[in-house]
Amino acid sequence: MNSQDFRTQILMKKPRYAKSRIPLIDILANKGQSKSEYAQFGPIYELFIYSFVLGLKRKSFLPLPGNNLTKDFVEIAKWKGGSSLVDFLLMTVLIHTDELGFTWNELEDMQEKDLDKAVSQIISFLEGYANGGLEYLQELYNTNQLINSPYLFVDLLAENSTLKEVLDEDNISLESQEATEDTIVNTKKLIEGGESPNVEFKSTLRVNMHTIQADDKMELSCIKTIAGYMNTKPGTLLIGVSDQKEILGLEKDLASFGNKPDPMDEFQKHLDNLIESYLGNSAYSLITLTFPEIDAKKICRLDVQFSKKGPVYAKNKSKKIEEFYIRRAASTVALNASEMIGYIENHWG
Repeated sequence: MNSQDFRTQILMKKPRYAKSRIPLIDILANKGQSKSEYAQFGPIYELFIYSFVLGLKRKSFLPLPGNNLTKDFVEIAKWKGGSSLVDFLLMTVLIHTDELGFTWNELEDMQEKDLDKAVSQIISFLEGYANGGLEYLQELYNTNQLINSPYLFVDLLAENSTLKEVLDEDNISLESQEATEDTIVNTKKLIEGGESPNVEFKSTLRVNMHTIQADDKMELSCIKTIAGYMNTKPGTLLIGVSDQKEILGLEKDLASFGNKPDPMDEFQKHLDNLIESYLGNSAYSLITLTFPEIDAKKICRLDVQFSKKGPVYAKNKSKKIEEFYIRRAASTVALNASEMIGYIENHWG
């Protein structure tokens, strides 16, 4: 059996998917000339491939239910670009021979009966991981976490690239460092120097200074600054300092948590949750958190590193999209799609 024979066997197969996935597939997949809200996933067979890769990345193998609860795709040979897709799938599958129980060399020497079994095994491998990926997409969609963006699939892969590390840790969070004397002296100098491309002041984390109420817009403003530094160059965000360099402290933010026994702990947990919610917990590694005391008032200092691994997107929950921010002069700006593509190519290749 040569590789061409093997490819021919695969091309004849019709992978299945669970009928329970049909409502989700109707939402995510494009149909003919009709584009779905999540057009990045393409037609149904591309959605199947994306789901397979996500399932594989998450190590989420979910066997299909019985035959009466499944539906067939068209045969793989009729998928647009079928040959190249098969090559991609086979390369992906055959690097997981530990799960399949045979190697490529063994495959070449198989008799027809054993080959049929091996091909069926490969199709089941594809179906199970695709089902696991669809389950993950279903969970995200049901909880309004499937936020649209031009790079949705890449974002999902990036979020899951550290999945094993996340699962292996008892607790991943933003840990505060002790504010040393050097940190305090440096913070005073930053305040004296005023705002710049790499220094920004925010009066509060979450309280609107006009209404004295918690306001999502204030939180998003802080998140935008953090994301901007990650996408541009290292910078420092000081919370509890006005644009006019006045030391305000964190009193208004702390009061917004009500009669909690430890409002500082509530502040830090809330900041931790905001970063995880808007940027993902992989952002923690790029942030150093301290609480220096200036003029007898405690402020929050976040030193943010540039993301060398790639761009960072901020989830805009009200619009259900992801946005890309950079620092420009002493402000944070969102780039449109064409600007973003050029910027990403220049900064991350």
